[in-house]
Amino acid sequence: MESENNRTITEEEIEDTLEYIKMTEPQQFDFSDVIECNHCYFEKICFTDLNFQNISCYDVVFKNCDFSNVVWNTNAEFAGPYLHKVTFDNCKMVGTDFGMTTIKKVTFQNCVGRYVNFSFVTMKEVKIISCSFQNMILQDSNCKKLVLQDNELLALELLHTSLKDVDMTSNHMEGLKTDLESIRGMIVNPEQALQLSGLLGIIVKSL
Repeated sequence: MESENNRTITEEEIEDTLEYIKMTEPQQFDFSDVIECNHCYFEKICFTDLNFQNISCYDVVFKNCDFSNVVWNTNAEFAGPYLHKVTFDNCKMVGTDFGMTTIKKVTFQNCVGRYVNFSFVTMKEVKIISCSFQNMILQDSNCKKLVLQDNELLALELLHTSLKDVDMTSNHMEGLKTDLESIRGMIVNPEQALQLSGLLGIIVKSL
């Protein structure tokens, strides 16, 4: 969401809610007092050391940003921030933790990362497209209308999370760790089916 209404912001202007803000190139801001970002556009921002946590986002674009080791929800007893109509485009996500958040109509596209955590997450109409997520964790989560397309998902941990009716055929998966509950009803291609049969202890014998 890059709009002509967006404006730049100075350190003195930062409040608990940011609206129609545009930040580009490396900028150092302290987000520790921010609880919401609405209708904002961020490009080429490294959020790792900017206290970017416990922040809800609505209609926000993050492009070419670095979220390495960012923990979105740091309070285990808190219901968690929400992300609604958010796009992550070509972002770096190494150790990024979305645990215990609500994610609705969010798109991850062309993102790269390891150990991205989606534990205890509520997902609705989320799209993960053309991403390379190694050791991604999708555990104890509620997923509705999830789209996973053309991703590199190596050593994916898919546990206690139903992917019934989710089409996985275009994704490359190796080293999957999962359970029967999670993969029951998942749509796979023949090669993936062979991999899953090994996980379930089934021996496929050629005739």
